[in-house]
Amino acid sequence: MTSSNNWMIKAVLLDKTGGATPLNEKQIHKWKPEDGTIWIHINLSHPKAKLFLKNNTYLDEWTKHALINPSQLKPCSFIHNNGLLLIIRTTNLTPRSKPDDMVFLSVFATKDHIISTRIHPAISFKEIMETFDEQTGPKNTNELIEMILENTLNSIANSVSDMEEYLDDIEEKIISHQPSSTLTDELTELMRRLVIMHRFLTPQRDALETLPYHRMPWFNKKTEHLSRNNFYRMQRIIEDITLLKERCRINQEALNQHDVKQSQKNMYMLSVIATIFLPLSFLASLFGMNVGGIPFSEDPYGLALTACFIASIGILLIYLFKRAHWL
Repeated sequence: MTSSNNWMIKAVLLDKTGGATPLNEKQIHKWKPEDGTIWIHINLSHPKAKLFLKNNTYLDEWTKHALINPSQLKPCSFIHNNGLLLIIRTTNLTPRSKPDDMVFLSVFATKDHIISTRIHPAISFKEIMETFDEQTGPKNTNELIEMILENTLNSIANSVSDMEEYLDDIEEKIISHQPSSTLTDELTELMRRLVIMHRFLTPQRDALETLPYHRMPWFNKKTEHLSRNNFYRMQRIIEDITLLKERCRINQEALNQHDVKQSQKNMYMLSVIATIFLPLSFLASLFGMNVGGIPFSEDPYGLALTACFIASIGILLIYLFKRAHWL
């Protein structure tokens, strides 16, 4: 098996019993259809990958272009040159990548020849290779395509599940009345990621919907049934994303309402405080006037008496406000 740093990530020859034989670069060049079904997974970021595809005699020019430049096509599935071309979006498996960082995976399959290409890590091969080791892996092209799709949908579903758990944590903080200044930003960022995923996956749902209706000689009833299941699962994933988007909106509204209520509460308290200090300020200004006839102006205890009088007025106002449930 070749290194993932090479142009050829994986190459296996299916043995039709659930197992597979790893192939090196020399062996894939010597492969013939009568040898069995071959699967080659290619790293397009390596310069030699495009050279291999251009020199592949089993592909026509249009198919080569589609496999080399998948980003120029949206997710799709259709029959071309007696083969199935499948272009899908999946989760970027590069460490620390974001869930909405969807990458392309292209597959062109005939009865005995499967080529898949990617730029960024798009398939977790561990489970697939384990099935080959246990002799329970795909036996033909149909089963391999279904396993690739299942692997892809599992990866997308896991990303959506992680985003759902993240949203659950945010909701818990909002429900427990522990909103912070960062929650609004977190919700906005989560909403942005969900919108991007929804935009990428909607055409993919359409592509999977048409897949069961392709009439290929090597398709069978089981393939059609599994393809429909993949479409239904893709539909549920998109529905989950739509629901998460709606939950984000609801939580954003809850945070906005909390901010409005907090602002109203602060304005109310300021109004009450201003109302309390309004008569006190009037009295202080009155007694501070430098004119004749000011009470206690000649009394040695005048200042203390005036302060006590103003404090009494303030206490009385606070008492009246509490009786009126304004405080």
